[in-house]
Amino acid sequence: MKFLKMVVLMLVFVVSGRAWSAEAVDITYGYHPYWTGGWNGVIIKHLKLHEKYLPAGSKVRFEAHLTGPPMVNALLADKMQIGTMGDMPSLVATTKRKIADIRLVSTPMFSNGQNCNKIVVPADAPDFASVEEAGAWLTGKPFAVHRGTCANRFVDSVIMKGAFKPSERLSMTIEVITSNFESGKMKGGAAMWEPHARRVVELGHAKYAATGAPWGETDADFTLMRQDFIENHPEAAVGWMKAEIEAMQFMIDNPKQTVEILYEELTGYPRSTIWSAIYEENPVAIGGDPVTYQAKMVFDDDVITLAKNGYAFLHELKVLKSPNPPENFYNDGPLQTALSEMNLKAPIGDIIGKPRSTRPYDD
Repeated sequence: MKFLKMVVLMLVFVVSGRAWSAEAVDITYGYHPYWTGGWNGVIIKHLKLHEKYLPAGSKVRFEAHLTGPPMVNALLADKMQIGTMGDMPSLVATTKRKIADIRLVSTPMFSNGQNCNKIVVPADAPDFASVEEAGAWLTGKPFAVHRGTCANRFVDSVIMKGAFKPSERLSMTIEVITSNFESGKMKGGAAMWEPHARRVVELGHAKYAATGAPWGETDADFTLMRQDFIENHPEAAVGWMKAEIEAMQFMIDNPKQTVEILYEELTGYPRSTIWSAIYEENPVAIGGDPVTYQAKMVFDDDVITLAKNGYAFLHELKVLKSPNPPENFYNDGPLQTALSEMNLKAPIGDIIGKPRSTRPYDD
């Protein structure tokens, strides 16, 4: 009877989804609240999903960052064990093996160029009927982009494909691009990621001209972990993946609650702008895709292709010595275990763009 009670107790712990017998962890997680691809981190933090899946007694410090490079540095220095960021800094992190072994572990957000690959123009530019018309207008005008980002890779690629030919390339941070639109100093176009692009559009300083879809330019973000963390704390690594999966499910199924949570975190962003950044459909004229945000999670052919293009791009910028991905640049072991234990298959689901008329906010 005593043995039977013990078996029942163990089964209860297993079914609960929490690794009660595993060693507690004390970690730092980096996330990017001002990038739609990093919003799953905000949801994990505010819903405390990590407490549901990490070993009992675990502690997590959430560090918000405006860009990816500081997170890369923290991961390399073991001041951070897990982070979610855009594709370019993520890829750089995997190439620093002499300092630390950092692996991509999931692809929480993937889209057909709907999140990072946005071209915006001043509000007084013409209303373009197509991306071809937008390209003709952009040709001969200055164009700005934040160097070394997913937007930079996108712009370089579409210019090479003949989308337009700018008079000059301006290297500006996303904040400077935003301020130039607000002050009316932006005379040509710029590439921006969400929600920065949506904010300048909603404030009336700019309008969308194109997404990456017409040129087959996809975008994504990644979650990364230190390989030694995965090896030393396998239960915690799987637990974090479960928390991330549930966060993505929440974002897909609960738009309004998601916006309310994000509103608490983002300074200067009204609820209407946050909602539109991921839940509003993009017009067909700019290359809008019905799926604005996919919780892909896995490293399928689409993701591998994006990653290979990214490594090659960073090599062209002389950021990386090799144009090829390093060996074992991703470790999907924790993710695959989490999916199996949750009886799920990837992709987890899609956010389908909705008409602006359905937006539940006017602020």
